[in-house]
Amino acid sequence: MANQGKMKKFCQNVFMFLIMVTTTSLFFLALFSLMKVTQTSQTNSTANSTSSDECNLTDSFGFLIQFLLATIAFSILVLKRYREPKYERRSVMVWLLDVSKQAIGAGFIHVFNVLASQLFFSNQDPCSLYFVNMFIDMTVGLLILYGLISLSRYLLRNSNYAYLKSGEYGNPPQAKAWLAQCGIYLLIMIIQKLLVCPLVLIPFWTTFREFLFSPLKGHGKLEVVVVMLIVPLFVNAFMFWVQDNILMRRRTRTPSTHIEARVNLLEAEQVELREVLTPS
Repeated sequence: MANQGKMKKFCQNVFMFLIMVTTTSLFFLALFSLMKVTQTSQTNSTANSTSSDECNLTDSFGFLIQFLLATIAFSILVLKRYREPKYERRSVMVWLLDVSKQAIGAGFIHVFNVLASQLFFSNQDPCSLYFVNMFIDMTVGLLILYGLISLSRYLLRNSNYAYLKSGEYGNPPQAKAWLAQCGIYLLIMIIQKLLVCPLVLIPFWTTFREFLFSPLKGHGKLEVVVVMLIVPLFVNAFMFWVQDNILMRRRTRTPSTHIEARVNLLEAEQVELREVLTPS
């Protein structure tokens, strides 16, 4: 019976993992397709211009830099997981669910910023516009995000639907919980972006962009590396770390529960050791 229970839980975790990977992959495939359409329209509209010295966020080089950025962002979250105390560390499945939820939200914001910079303001430097969007997201946007998630938690605190609460997926994790929380988080990110978008139009940012990026004028690929890799290397490290703390399930522990958690961890390790040492 115990082996059957373990096998059932294992199959449920595999099923949940496949749903998460499939949904996340389809979401990013849709975003990538949207960016490719933007690249095609940009190419057609600037076929006669010399774009080699201009910033382009949606050409092959831009996509390569964005892939490196995504890899670094994932590495930061891996590092954060192993920085968590062992007795509070999330299981791999719960951590993956939290990370994938954040990836969907971050992917939406990133693609929105790229499209807004490259398409909606086509007569301006897209790299400097992307930088301004990212700077606003890191400051005002992060505060709005925290406020909206706190508001959603307040509204759901007495809800009978426990799976709507951020970081609560059930045991074993349920697909409906993850999908519902992804929907809520994506809606929060859309509201946040709609609230901060008008800030980009403030005249101050035009002067700020021209001053900051004037040394890089005529060096399009260097601009892409600066705004897509070098600056986000530090900005995303901070944002992903903070957002992961916001999204993960809150655990309120007193000193006594810390000790209890350590005791439970030691007991679990002793049981695993006995199972390994006991001959079958």
